[in-house]
Formats: sequence, C-alpha cells, structure tokens
Amino acid sequence: MSTKLDQLYSLRKNFTIIGITGRTGSGCSDLAEVLSENFEKIQSIRKPEDIEQSVFQRKYQITYNYTKENWKQYQIIEYKKVIFLLLLPLLYKNSKNKHLFDYYRYLLAKESSKEKITLVKEKIKNLILSNENLIQQIIETGDLTKVRIKKKLTLLNEIFWGKDFNKLANEVNNILKNEGFIERIMLLHHTANNLRKSGKPFKTYKSDPKNIYTIAKVINRIIKATKQESKNQECHIVIDSLRNSLEINFFKERFSAFYLIAVKNDARKTKLIELYGKEKLKIIDRLLEIDEDEYKCTDFQKGIFYAPDVQNCIQIADYHVNNNILQSEINSKEDEFKYNFSFFTVEEQLMKLQALIQQPGIITPDPTERVMQIAYTAKLNSGCISRQVGAVVTDSEFSTKAIGWNDVPKGAIPCSVRNVKEISNNNTFGFTKFELGEGLKETEQINTEQADNLLDNESKKFNEYVRTNFNESTLPESSLGGRNCPYCFKQAYNSFSGEKNQVHTRSLHAEENAMMQISRSGGQGLKDGFLFTTASPCELCAKKAYQLGVRTIYYIDPYPGISRNHILKSNSKTDPKMILFSGAVGRAYHKLYESFLSQKDELALLTNFKLESPQNVKVKSLKNILSNEFKDRKDLIEKLDAVLEKDEKGFDNFIKIIQKGLEK
Repeated sequence: MSTKLDQLYSLRKNFTIIGITGRTGSGCSDLAEVLSENFEKIQSIRKPEDIEQSVFQRKYQITYNYTKENWKQYQIIEYKKVIFLLLLPLLYKNSKNKHLFDYYRYLLAKESSKEKITLVKEKIKNLILSNENLIQQIIETGDLTKVRIKKKLTLLNEIFWGKDFNKLANEVNNILKNEGFIERIMLLHHTANNLRKSGKPFKTYKSDPKNIYTIAKVINRIIKATKQESKNQECHIVIDSLRNSLEINFFKERFSAFYLIAVKNDARKTKLIELYGKEKLKIIDRLLEIDEDEYKCTDFQKGIFYAPDVQNCIQIADYHVNNNILQSEINSKEDEFKYNFSFFTVEEQLMKLQALIQQPGIITPDPTERVMQIAYTAKLNSGCISRQVGAVVTDSEFSTKAIGWNDVPKGAIPCSVRNVKEISNNNTFGFTKFELGEGLKETEQINTEQADNLLDNESKKFNEYVRTNFNESTLPESSLGGRNCPYCFKQAYNSFSGEKNQVHTRSLHAEENAMMQISRSGGQGLKDGFLFTTASPCELCAKKAYQLGVRTIYYIDPYPGISRNHILKSNSKTDPKMILFSGAVGRAYHKLYESFLSQKDELALLTNFKLESPQNVKVKSLKNILSNEFKDRKDLIEKLDAVLEKDEKGFDNFIKIIQKGLEK
C-alpha cells in the first residue's frame, strides 16, 4: 500500500540489516526464519480482538494493522555459509586438507581418527570436484573482501544466492554434521577464529588486528551485491548469527540501518533436547560446554579479540527478544498479566520491531523499556574500565526512585581517570596508601609519622609489582596514541595474590549504588518495587534487593554466579521474580521511538484533512470583527446583522455580497 509519505520513510522501508546474536539453543535461526516468512504464514501472532481491551490492546492493534500491510521479508545470510564461501576454494586447491586434521575434533586436545578424517575428506573432495565450475566462479570473483566492480558484484550475488552454492554448502555441512556433530562445530569455530586472526582459514600462528573484519567484510560485499541487484529497490537482510562484538561494531558503524537483536532463552538445554532428542544428551552437554566458553569472553578478555564473546554481543544489542515462551504457557495463559499486556511471543516481538523500524514512534515505549533505557544511559557514567553497568530502582508503578552505576564511592577517584604510570613517577593523586606502598599494618595505629618498619609488607610488595608491570617500557606512549593509561586494581591484585575475589573491586556495584542512593537522600521504601539492571545482580546485590522487598528484577545478561538459584530461591512466597528484559534499548531506543513528524501532521499530509469551524462559529467571529471595525456606523452594523442572522446560510450570503462588490 503506497502513501504520500513513502518517500519520507523510504530509507527505513527499502533497506534494513538485522544481525542476530545469542547463546547456542536460544533460537537465533528460528528468529531468522520468522523474518524470512510471509506475514500470513507466521504462527503465534494473536488477532487484536483476542486481547483484553486496554491501552496495550490499542497499541497492539495499531502495530498489528500496520505490520500486516507493511511486513518485510528478509533474506538470510547464514554465517556458516560465508565461511564455506571462503573455505571451499582453498579446500579445492589444497587436496591434503590438513585443516580437517587440525580442527575436526570432539576435543581440541584429541585428534579424530584418521579413518574418520579420511572418510570426510574424500566425501568433501568428491563434492567439490563435482562442482568444479562453481568453485572456479568463486575463485574468479577474486578477493571476496574487496569485490567492488559491478560485474564482480553481480557474480558474487549469483553465486551466494544461487541454488548450486547453497546446495553444495548444505551438502558439505551435512557431511561434517553426520560424521561428527561436535566436530563440525569445532571446525567452524576455529575456521572463523583463524579468518579473524590471519585472514586465512587454515591454522596459522600469524595474528594481525587488520584481519579482524575479514568475515564481516565479505558479508558486507554480499550485502552490497544484493542491494545492487535489487536495483536499489527493497533490500532486507538478516545475518544468522554474529558472535564477535567487533564484527557487530563493524556493521553498526557501517550501516545506520543495522539493528542487532539478542535472542535469549533460559531453557536452552530443554530446547536442544527437543530438537535433537534425549539420545544426543552427551552431544548436547558438549555443545553447551563450547557455548559457555564462547559466552564468558575468557579469550577476549586476554586480548584475543578474534575469539567469540557472546556476552559482550548481548550487552550491545539494540533489541532484546525473549524466547522463553512455551506453547503450554500460551494455551494455559499461565501468566495472565504478561499474556494480556505485552508482545508475548517471539513472532509478536518481531512484529513490533518491524513496525518501529519502518514507522518510528508508531507506538510509545512500554514502562520496562523506558526504565531500562534510563539504566542503560546511567551506565555511561561508570568509571569502571572493565565493564559499565547501570541500574534503576522503581516503585510498583515503574516510577523511578533512584539510579546507580558501578563506580567508586563518592569522593574517590574513578579508575578511568587515573594513570597507572603515575605511580612510578611518584604522582600520588588518586591512588591509595596501599597502592603507593605506604599502607600500614592493620594492627598498628594509623599515623602519618609511623616508622618504615610498621608499613604493611603486602602493600610494599604490591607497589613493586605495579611498578614492574605497569611502566613506560611495558606501556609505551608511542603505542597508546595519546590515550590515558588506567589500570584495574582488582585484576592487578588478584594476579598479584593468586586469588580470584570480586570483593577487591574499588567500585560499588550499580544495583547496590542505586539502592543506597535512596537511603543516602532519605528516600522511601522499595517494598514491591522493581530493580532494573543492564547486567544482573550478583549474590551480594541480590541479597540487598531481597531484603528491601524488591518484587521483580529485570535484567539483560545473566550473572554467572549462584545469585539466581541460591539467593533468590529461598522462599517461593517472597522470592523476587527474575525476568529477562525484552524490547529496545540504547541508540535503537531513540531510532525506533523518535517519530519523523507528529502524528497530527502526518495525518494531515496523508489525507489533506482540514478541520473547519461550524457556520454559527464563523458568523460569531465575523460579527465581532465587523462590530469593532464599524462601531461608529450603527446603520451598517444593523444591515450586516440582518444578513448574517437571516438563516443558517448567513455566512455564505455575506461572502456572496462581497463577491458582487468586487465584481463591480
């Protein structure tokens, strides 16, 4: 359906890229499939009349009616197929396929049997040889990260979306999966790592940061090729899926039309069992082990930036989709409130997203989105150099009572503005006595005139440790490029002591900071209130929230500790409810909810609608004007009154008199 405002919204309607991220088993591929479907074929979207009448029902109806007319079908770029696009020509050239021996393994430390590798190698080799023309076409395209010529882009588009390549990629994938499900995962995992590390899929010891975007650049070229062949009409792409935050930032910086969706599901193991069956339980457990490594960002935190870091990916998502909904919950309406007052299913959440992308501001944010956006904004105040977290505490009506972020206590110097090299230069500002090697023994009376032999030995050794590890030789100014050089005390102290203890952090946690702001300012109680956090509460913050009577905790990213299963599971009658946040947040919150024009102006432009005053109001206004203008001519006013009050068409009669006068 075309309208007069189509040109105004053409950029939103004609070109969109959606990236999907999430943990294994959360439903990334399912979500991509929904986006690729026709609206009429999508299940689990309720009709507006099936929802209890309320303000939300009106919002739902507006969204439903709009999306039904304007739903866009997306083309799916599967990440693994992009890897195959890069890998297959090299397997064709390298008949030995040593790559399979290196990474086609159940465990990285344990090689697969030569028989299995040989079988897989021969099957793939035969497939590749039977598709030699296709492989030659891929080779002819050249460096896939740099395809720019129109002719080559056309060829790339034909290859990637063509039946031959997709059939070959699916057949290779099936061979790898059938001979070793986990082995296939490991192979793709390490191939992607190698491509981001060195620009090559095969095992290499060479690492260069310039290669970090190798796969992202190929996806970018595929998008360019697809857009070119669409004749710059409609082009909608969904990438299934992204698991490296630097690749995501590549697309965010490159395309204003890029949106990252994080799919979350607490019942991932249950979903995987439903998908693969209980007989594959051992494989599922191994799959979840691999996922745990990719999620925790362990390698990423060590500076191995080419590794997956799913936790960071979820943190920077624009739109969060909750995939916890089971069919049984929908049928039984177990959670009546949530069922009647939210976009409940994955399909409904995507319906809302599509409407907001194409028609920003078509509905207003719900209370949870509004408050989480405040928390998201608050986290930017954090002086923590490891991770920024924001939190908001509200009453039972979602009215904000306090905000907080993870930072040092008021009056202390935030980590982000300190420079660790100043310790070696004897600049003491912002550093504690302990860090400077001047900490006193706990058993001694603290006095600035204490003798050296009363100093804490641990403090002196820690100062030496910092000076040794953080100095100009290890952190040269030439490498910093003008940047400040702070350091994380917790990381340094844990490394120095050989412990792993979160108690040593300098910062308050965002959640406790928010809750303490209320008591600091003499505020009110929080019983039955809500806590919003851009992460999720640790054991200590969870206990504080529980004690304060917080009823519900909305969170974005699950905490790896035992707070949820231990602290928050003490009494079913009083336990706070943990709810995964769903909706828009961050920059996307403004992109999706800030309308281009006011609704009133849009309606006027669309329909040429003009509201006119009734005749009697026009007559009254005209009489007032004439009475003021001719107040000294009572005879004239009496004649005008006679004309205007003659009948209901008095105003029209007066206009005719003026027209006759002008004609003379």
